[in-house]
Amino acid sequence: MTTKFKILSKKNLYDGFFKMNEVKIKYRKYDGNWSNEVTRELFGGAQVSAVLPYDPIKNEIILLQQFRAGTISKKYDNYLFEIVAGIIDKGETPEQAAIRECLEETGCHVKKLTPIQSYFPAPGSSESFYHLFLGEIKTFEGTRIMGIESENEDIKVESFDVD
Repeated sequence: MTTKFKILSKKNLYDGFFKMNEVKIKYRKYDGNWSNEVTRELFGGAQVSAVLPYDPIKNEIILLQQFRAGTISKKYDNYLFEIVAGIIDKGETPEQAAIRECLEETGCHVKKLTPIQSYFPAPGSSESFYHLFLGEIKTFEGTRIMGIESENEDIKVESFDVD
């Protein structure tokens, strides 16, 4: 397979919890010619495992609700409903991260993990790559507050009927 892009330069703009790089690239156009030079800032992103916790006996899913800083510029509720997700640690497989994150964020043990899809959630601006799984669990009554205190997590966990 021939290369469909050329990296002309890559410069680190920020290196903190996440990274931001500036890249100058050319890519192969559909007519076979090379594009003009394109400059983009790419959010370094993360390699992430995400899990939709599902109880097949009760036909329920678990959703998390927590504050998200990325919402502060919009007039939305800043506490979003989400599925389980977290960064894959060094040396960890996507499956291992999914099982660990589900336990950390919901308190539920995954009985069976089924891959759904792996994808780039925002490929125009980020190098993040997600692995999405269905995790069979046993739900619980009421709500729980979960999360890792050292990571400033404050996560409300609740079961919802699929219907």
